[in-house]
Amino acid sequence: MRTTFKGEIVAIQPGQYTLYVFKNLDEPNNSLLRYFTVTKLPNWDVTSLDIGDIGFVECDYVNAGDKYYQSSTGNMETYNYTVCYLLHFIKETPKVKQKEYNF
Repeated sequence: MRTTFKGEIVAIQPGQYTLYVFKNLDEPNNSLLRYFTVTKLPNWDVTSLDIGDIGFVECDYVNAGDKYYQSSTGNMETYNYTVCYLLHFIKETPKVKQKEYNF
């Protein structure tokens, strides 16, 4: 199941499978879903992220035993783990308040 939310990176565990802990800014402070971990796979092209980055996170929740199509082999494979994979992170940019442009 894919989902998108606004989040802030609060911790990073680097490695071949980098783990990011996000604070879900769409959830209230006392929610059980306020913090969670996502995994960035080594062959997925996601930009480098730093602690404190705020933006929009797209991730995919998968369950162990679910099937997926492996494009490199052309076969159906099975997920071994229940995990949330990081698909995209779009950093929030400040709004431009300039009303006049001089060329």
